[in-house]
Amino acid sequence: MGLRKQLGHSMLVLSALLLAGCQMLHFQPKIQSDQISKEKAASHSESVMIMTEQMDLYLSQQGRDYFLNQILEALESDSKSNWKGKDPSTYAWWKIHVQPVEYKSKSISKYTEEEVRGYQNLEFLGVSYRSKTVLNLRSEPGKHADKLGELQKGEVFNALAKVVGKPWLLVEQKGVIRGYVHRDYVRSNVVQRDILSTQPNPLLSVNYHTQANSEIDLPLKGFFGNYTCRFLNYELTKEGEQSSGAIKACRKDRKLWFIADPISSQDIHRTY
Repeated sequence: MGLRKQLGHSMLVLSALLLAGCQMLHFQPKIQSDQISKEKAASHSESVMIMTEQMDLYLSQQGRDYFLNQILEALESDSKSNWKGKDPSTYAWWKIHVQPVEYKSKSISKYTEEEVRGYQNLEFLGVSYRSKTVLNLRSEPGKHADKLGELQKGEVFNALAKVVGKPWLLVEQKGVIRGYVHRDYVRSNVVQRDILSTQPNPLLSVNYHTQANSEIDLPLKGFFGNYTCRFLNYELTKEGEQSSGAIKACRKDRKLWFIADPISSQDIHRTY
């Protein structure tokens, strides 16, 4: 099947998804970041599928790796908004444009050990970590805070958030906040991932709420935190054919971003 025919099929799929309220194709007016889908998981999968199909049509595996790596570089960059590259095998070109960083905030409630103090200056992560040694769990971020227990060497936990301006992580295990640990003594379980293979942080869904659990006899405590998102547009061009797209990406950790809530085609402002 020729590129033009494949592209036509892909565009039909993309158009149908846009009519259903998903995020893709063509750059037009200003982004409205409050337009968020109620079907986060399905929309994330659709967005991944669409971008994957576009890359299949235009890029070799090497080109795909370059393209996805440059997306991460663009999202991490504070000084550059326009990027471009070329596939050395297929000779396809791409352009990437990232819009300014948006800082968002959110309050959540989680089942929490009695002695753990809620904290109001966090940056949400949602990343799997493990302890590098036997490590004390503290009631608040500080080495002189009350000791609540220990993590054993190699023990895995969800780093729900990091404390802004301090080297401390908020530890969650089995849906319960257990305390704070010092970041110097833990290691991320996540190897380098591209944006397509990184799952969304469920905390950041507009529909997130803590499910009631009668088996957990602990109080619900509030935590307030921030997170970072950016809107990104891209174009792929090969042999006179062109495909384009737009995503909203949010940050879990350094060089770890995920495709977030979908946006509609008319919400993107093109500024190449």
